[in-house]
Amino acid sequence: MLLALVCIAALLVPLHHKLEKWATHKLVEKNKAIRLAAAKKTIEDLEKTNE
Repeated sequence: MLLALVCIAALLVPLHHKLEKWATHKLVEKNKAIRLAAAKKTIEDLEKTNE
């Protein structure tokens, strides 16, 4: 029983870290895209007001 639990843990720990890294990367990329879109919109608004 102990050996089975150790084997399961040996598989779950690396899998958890990979999933966590993947999810963090996806969220960071999504946040960057949102911020870039907001910055572009702000720049467009500023250019319109200067004309």
